[in-house]
Amino acid sequence: MAPLQITPLHPSLGAEVAGVDLSKPVDAPTRQALSRALADHLALVVRDQALTPAQYLAAASVFGPPMEQHYSQHNMPDFPLIGLIWHQNGQRPAEQWHTDHTNRERPPAATILYGVEIPSAGGGTSVANMRAAYVALADAERRRLEGLTTFNSLDSGHTDTRQEDRDKYGTPIEHPMVRTHPVHGSRAVYFHITKATHISGMTPVASRAYMTDLLERMIRPEIVYHHVWRKGDVLIIDDRATMHRAHGDYDRRQRRVLWRIIVEGDRPRLV
Repeated sequence: MAPLQITPLHPSLGAEVAGVDLSKPVDAPTRQALSRALADHLALVVRDQALTPAQYLAAASVFGPPMEQHYSQHNMPDFPLIGLIWHQNGQRPAEQWHTDHTNRERPPAATILYGVEIPSAGGGTSVANMRAAYVALADAERRRLEGLTTFNSLDSGHTDTRQEDRDKYGTPIEHPMVRTHPVHGSRAVYFHITKATHISGMTPVASRAYMTDLLERMIRPEIVYHHVWRKGDVLIIDDRATMHRAHGDYDRRQRRVLWRIIVEGDRPRLV
């Protein structure tokens, strides 16, 4: 295998990684290099992978211990730590900007997606650099956000969520709206608009309006990497400093199947 090569894909975030076969064990120096590259570039793409579920779980553990997902109705039957993103499984594409599983005390450090079946056009995934979004805000708004927290629960709009998941993961969890990255100490805006029941000191309606306005102002093309899927791609997204969204602009008669693993991170905090 050639030495690890990391090539930026976009001026703000995203890099392609060559020289690693994720179907094989990853040695300690490579694990460290990949973890650092994720923190630096916030999204990594590894092309042309051919992975069994067990190999995929082992590869994901490079970035942290795989954690349970709370839409267990979409889990792979024999590998419950792998979620199936598949519209023919009854799912709607997650087209709103978000970061995963903010209703957990220790939300994911990373979301890892593996392209198993890809439509002929469309169906991409966009990732936004929320570190850059934070830096671009006016000083007064940065200070305001640094004093705010969100209370996070399961999305109210998912009617097929199992009761056992509601019982396990529905208790509100408070997180700061600006979090400090544990690897290099930079700050990023952090929230999930549909998991946040409200912002501290604000009504749910006012909270939703403020978060909607923030997203419209913050997420500009210059801070977004758009991933066009190829079969065999692995996309690793740093959930500590990004938001991402799916695009439903593909022919629904075609299959779009991604395998998702989330890996445990730190409790968000502002330092």
